[in-house]
Amino acid sequence: MTGLGHGQEIDHLIAAVNGKVVTEGDLDLARSLNALVFYGKESQPGSQEEEIGRLIDLELMRQELKNFSLTQPDEDQIQARVQSLRAAYAEKGGLPALLQKIGLEESELVSYIRFEFSILKFVDFRFRPFVSVSEEEIKTYYEKRLAPQLAKSKLELPALERVSAKIEAILAEEKINADVEQWMSEIRRNSRVEFFDQGINKRHD
Repeated sequence: MTGLGHGQEIDHLIAAVNGKVVTEGDLDLARSLNALVFYGKESQPGSQEEEIGRLIDLELMRQELKNFSLTQPDEDQIQARVQSLRAAYAEKGGLPALLQKIGLEESELVSYIRFEFSILKFVDFRFRPFVSVSEEEIKTYYEKRLAPQLAKSKLELPALERVSAKIEAILAEEKINADVEQWMSEIRRNSRVEFFDQGINKRHD
């Protein structure tokens, strides 16, 4: 797959996304890069079908982002992210040694991080300016979601004024995520995804 694949061997084919082939090598690479980038964060690996679905969504997103030149990330952000990973892995033999162990080039890691930041910048440009959260929505969250949650944990409920801004941010992110998912659903419907493994659920067709 363009931007993710690095192997020199012919991989087992998984799917073709608008003509771009996705292979088992791409899936293995995505797993390794995710494990590196999200070091120290708990994550559920999910089924292979779910992993393939996410990989296909990333390829669809990559193809869409080619039409948006404003999504080019700040190189300083990318280098700062790489430096944070170097620091995180310093006590585990160092990032270069780990990359060598799992058969990755640092350039592949940098490309992956650059793509991550491109997605974030695109979301900020395309969706965030149009999201608004009303006072009524904040109050409803406070009463229907936050209060029961804290009560269950036997924690004191702070005054609404103290947590209003945080609730607004949470609701805004939820709305943005919903907008992105709706946008991705539309892209899937208008894209051609062919699966080579008949056992894979064709949820992207």
